[in-house]
Amino acid sequence: MATGEERKCPDCAAVMHRIRLIDKAHGGAHTDLEYSLPEARRSFWSGTYPIEGKVGAYMCDRCARILLYGEPSTST
Repeated sequence: MATGEERKCPDCAAVMHRIRLIDKAHGGAHTDLEYSLPEARRSFWSGTYPIEGKVGAYMCDRCARILLYGEPSTST
């Protein structure tokens, strides 16, 4: 979805706005949610998965539904 394009709730058709999900499981260090492809393998050296992009969260103004969307990295 292009930047600035309005998202609509699939349940009630109201406008959805971007929100930040806060994970307090890591001692208060807040980080953005990221995703990797299902077939990705951990790096031998770092032990981490290659990151394909971030996860964007949106909440409906009317019914409070929260939806998550994959936002692929723009770097190649």
